[in-house]
Amino acid sequence: TLEKEQATALSLQTARPSRLDLQPQLEAFGRVIDPSPLVALDSEIAAAEAARSASKSAHDRTLALVASHDASLQTAETSLALFSADQIKVESLIRSARLQWGARFEEDPKARRLNTDQLVSGHTALIRLDPLPGDTLTVLPKRASLSLAGREAQTIPCSDIQPATTTNPKTQSEGLILRVDQPPFPLRPGMALTAWLELPGSPRPGLAIPRSAILRHDGRTWIYLQEAEEKHEIKYHRRPVTLDTPLDGDQGWFITAGDGLTTENIIVITGASSLLSEELKAQGGAAEID
Repeated sequence: TLEKEQATALSLQTARPSRLDLQPQLEAFGRVIDPSPLVALDSEIAAAEAARSASKSAHDRTLALVASHDASLQTAETSLALFSADQIKVESLIRSARLQWGARFEEDPKARRLNTDQLVSGHTALIRLDPLPGDTLTVLPKRASLSLAGREAQTIPCSDIQPATTTNPKTQSEGLILRVDQPPFPLRPGMALTAWLELPGSPRPGLAIPRSAILRHDGRTWIYLQEAEEKHEIKYHRRPVTLDTPLDGDQGWFITAGDGLTTENIIVITGASSLLSEELKAQGGAAEID
């Protein structure tokens, strides 16, 4: 319980939580892929394609000489063999790339080079995701929300999702390869990410809680509810909450309807850490704001 003057001094602000229906989601974990193997493969294919182009031109010139009786058929057969060998090498490298990268491999040379340049510059990142053991994806998710530890407020939306060509050797799960263009911050190879994959089905009812309202204390997450406002004082109640899914931008966190909160509750959204400090002052405790 605080005197109104004290609540004003602490700059406490309140708001009602927003109702939100969220599509069913599946949690998965992954890492940013090192693009070096793809870059090396692109260079190898480009070199093979250049060799094939040169041998084809040489074979065409030989055929013209054979037609004018300035070269023998044996010479034409030799040039054809060289061209065929170069063609087989290019096709072999492309098949190998398809096996390794699936739909992520661009066969068109210009598109492949542009894709490689974007990966090298960091304007694009590829992420390998693997669901937890026991979680099976029956359909390909259409959207995902990515979160990096320490940057939970900057979730990364992604809609470019393709199945991986290999399974995780440890969990035996069927992985996914996500492509993120223009990430809000650099995604370095090896960075660990958490993803929430959007699945088909009926939306789950719940509430959106601002991040500024969330407190972390004593190994749990809490919020403050304003219980009553009288003439000279205001009563607050600290209660635990279970964070379900981080939301994009300033929406904060999704809390399921089963958590007990409603849109009629009044939540402290600014100054919650100061309120906790007042509560714990006698015990000398400390609060950690989310």
